[in-house]
Amino acid sequence: MTSRRSIGIGAVLVASISLGMALSLVHSRKTNVHGVGWYTSFADALMVAKQTHKPVLLLSMFGRLDEDMPCANARTLRATLFNDPEFKALITKDVVPAWEMVRPVPHVTIDLGDGKSVTRTVRGNAVMYLCNPDGKVVDAFPGVYTAKDFLPMIHESIDALANADTATVLKYHKDRGHMIPMTMSTLSKAVLETPTLAMIGQPKITVQVDTTGSISPERFRFLSATKQLSDLSLTPMSPNQAVTTVTGSPIEGRTQDEIVKQVLQNDSATNLTRVRPVIHLWLASETALPTPEQARDTVLQTILKIPFKDPYFGLKDVILPGTPG
Repeated sequence: MTSRRSIGIGAVLVASISLGMALSLVHSRKTNVHGVGWYTSFADALMVAKQTHKPVLLLSMFGRLDEDMPCANARTLRATLFNDPEFKALITKDVVPAWEMVRPVPHVTIDLGDGKSVTRTVRGNAVMYLCNPDGKVVDAFPGVYTAKDFLPMIHESIDALANADTATVLKYHKDRGHMIPMTMSTLSKAVLETPTLAMIGQPKITVQVDTTGSISPERFRFLSATKQLSDLSLTPMSPNQAVTTVTGSPIEGRTQDEIVKQVLQNDSATNLTRVRPVIHLWLASETALPTPEQARDTVLQTILKIPFKDPYFGLKDVILPGTPG
């Protein structure tokens, strides 16, 4: 006759094996980026965050992190910041990295014949959300950054917010939020995307912000600040116009590396000094901490001006003469 002790040991053994298999499966659901695994599931990342008491750094993007051509800013982050040694140390030791796809990014492909083609992306953006182990957003970092700008900022947020209560998080952002002057943002995207928009005949679009209705003073201040931000990448331009607008100098006489470096530095500085204060105003205006999914409308549409809920991504009015249909 089997003893109760044997049954108990067997049950514990089975449970341990099952838990080990589950954790092994979780750890296998990753996308490798420059030698670092990013969880493909926010739920999996939260499971690890609860075990390790670390926050989650969630990259919310258009397209997939494991494809060649996700949105422009995700590609830029992947090629620059994500390859920085100090950033890789941060996401290996201090946070649980994960990514999610909001929706696929539109691709424009030019068939050059003889099997040759050129593919570009338009629309989309990327946002890194810092989330506590309960899955709530405590900070957000839209767009692209240099390591010099990003690392001090994320370390401060982790130290102050990763395990803070709601009141502490809201006060942190209230102390840092302020109105901004008129600002053109998404500079890197503009250089990469606006020539494609001009080529396909896409008219300039604008995304309106509604400040009417019964809202708190904090919410009104936040929405008023968002009106000061405009998405430069929504305006079709020639390559030279785009580079001149973003860097202050035309393409001629400069190398590609010089232009890329200056575009990235200018974009990072804009996000740090102009977009981030609006993020602070947003979180200070909340009464409860949102999940990343709950934050989408505000961050993507209201702050970043992305028409991401439009099935056509704001591209329906493109008319190409001679195109069937």
